[in-house]
This record gives sequence, C-alpha cells and structure tokens, in this order.
Amino acid sequence: MRNESPFRISGKERREKKKELSFLKSYVKNFWHYEDIDRAYGGGLEDSLCQARIDEAQKEIEQLESALSESAVAIKREEKLNELGL
Repeated sequence: MRNESPFRISGKERREKKKELSFLKSYVKNFWHYEDIDRAYGGGLEDSLCQARIDEAQKEIEQLESALSESAVAIKREEKLNELGL
C-alpha cells in the first residue's frame, strides 16, 4: 500500500504552485510599499493601473488556492460513481 496525497495536485506540481502562490501574496502585500518608493523618485503608475494589477493578482491567488485545496478523495469518489453509472 502506498501513501496517497489527500489533494488533487501533489508532488512537484504542488510545490511549484505553492511557490507561485507565495510570490503572488508577497507581491500584493508589498505592492504599495514599492509603488510609494517609485513615486517618491518621480516614477510610479496611475492609481487605476495599480488597482488593476492588484485585482489581477488577487484573482490568480483565489484560483491557485482553490486548485490547491481541491480534495483527491472527492474526485476519486466521483470517478467511481461514473464507472458504476450513477
């Protein structure tokens, strides 16, 4: 008997997705800090562009969290029910 992950995404793919999730969370958390520094030196983006980038990152975070939390047990149960024709 081998150990199976309780999640649909596991192994190397899961580690890569968790790294991506961590990067995105850090990006959102620190965005305004670095944007303020850019503006202090005469650069920076418009507020609407900043908000658009944060919203886009938030959507990606939600998608990754959803994918990473999906249970393998529910998928296996559904596959068995499909095999039985239920």
